[in-house]
Amino acid sequence: MSKLIVLSNRVSLPHPDKSTAGGLAVALQDALDDIGGTWVGWNGEKVNHPDEQYFNQTQYNGVEYMTCPLTEKQYQDYYCGFSNNTLWPAMHDRPDLIEYHAEQYETYQKVNQLFAQQLDQIAQPNDIIWIHDYHFLSVAHYCRELGMQNRIGFFLHIPFADLKIWDLLPTASNLIHDLAQYDVIGLQTESDQKQCLNVCHHFLNAQMMNSTEMIHQDRHITVQHYPIGVNPELIQKVAQQQNSTSSIFEFDDFQHQQTIISVDRIDYSKGLIERFSAFEEFLKMYPEYHQHFTDLQIACPCRMDVPTYEHLFEQVKLKVESINQEFSQQDWQPINCTHETVEHDTLMSIYRQSDICWVNSLRDGMNLVAKEYIAAQDRLDPGVLILSKYTGAAEQMPEALIVDPQNRASMVNALNTALKMSKAERLERYQYLINGLKHFDINDWRNAFLKDLEADDASDQFVTPIEEPFKNIAHS
Repeated sequence: MSKLIVLSNRVSLPHPDKSTAGGLAVALQDALDDIGGTWVGWNGEKVNHPDEQYFNQTQYNGVEYMTCPLTEKQYQDYYCGFSNNTLWPAMHDRPDLIEYHAEQYETYQKVNQLFAQQLDQIAQPNDIIWIHDYHFLSVAHYCRELGMQNRIGFFLHIPFADLKIWDLLPTASNLIHDLAQYDVIGLQTESDQKQCLNVCHHFLNAQMMNSTEMIHQDRHITVQHYPIGVNPELIQKVAQQQNSTSSIFEFDDFQHQQTIISVDRIDYSKGLIERFSAFEEFLKMYPEYHQHFTDLQIACPCRMDVPTYEHLFEQVKLKVESINQEFSQQDWQPINCTHETVEHDTLMSIYRQSDICWVNSLRDGMNLVAKEYIAAQDRLDPGVLILSKYTGAAEQMPEALIVDPQNRASMVNALNTALKMSKAERLERYQYLINGLKHFDINDWRNAFLKDLEADDASDQFVTPIEEPFKNIAHS
């Protein structure tokens, strides 16, 4: 029987007493838990020499985990360097932050080759291989060099850059040719899908069959959008069970206040400074709200080995301190900010207890915070979602309060609307949003992608096909 093999940069090994922090790790864990398989990737550790680098194997709840450390050079060049100083800013439309070093690109290729060799060792001819995210654009190229004929799919969790950005990368042609070695290329949104097809056509001169298919060097390639979902039923259950006072925020202290929750990695794509600036403007314009609401911010530092991120972290801390110094009164301060990593189950409880969630990304592939917040809500008394129009989620969640994070007035007005919104309107918006989440959840996302990846080989399928997965997602 076919086995599913998943490769992602990071693998979060399950712990019986500890939940995963969130994001891609939770999405892939949910996708694998139901059908089993093998999950391959980096374990988050570093070693000094390649001789110390080997794959460890463990099993938990029907999923096999195969992980290895990175060497210090791989971490600096592949991860911090080409992945996060070159590809990440490119994909998030920040050409001003793109750095390119040929040695880092070479290491990126070697790491992609390393994981391709591991896939070659463990994959049987009929196994299905699913590669995730920008760290591994070239893995399929090395798999093909090794003679692997497996069906190999790739899903990009972040946005896909347009052609003018790709033209800035010296290695763009090589990377797109590598990408063409996948059988299915998955994107988050229809816009990303169109940009990917346009870029592929430019660099490959591929034969375009229709709006989702092309042929390059006799390989039939499907390019489709598969908007990633969440598990609404599980999130609702966890949020109810965990409905106790969080150790991060003492909600008993906010009984007579409305609370706004934002959860972000400290990344320039998340619009943190823009959000705090709009919040500051709101406090100046509406002093009658002082002491009647509190902004709760979970802002987790990331990639602190990259100077851009270290500088942004300092900017965020200074901005929060400045706002609190200017507007605090008696025992009230407008912003409660923590930089701690919050376990996923605890986070669901925080979402459920918060009156408003504010997602302010300047560029985001999907943003699962928005979806998890809605899934965690009390069905009889739901909160309000403020959502940036530059997230993939905004395409599916138009009943949120959609804002332009580059327009301060847009954000100020949305916050005022959210704070004053009637229960009847909150319930109406919530019902549309939760129906959309249930109509295309994390399992539907997995099934839709794997159905396309399995192509015409119906003899050994292990997923349940779904019909027309992208129609009327928000309003069904």
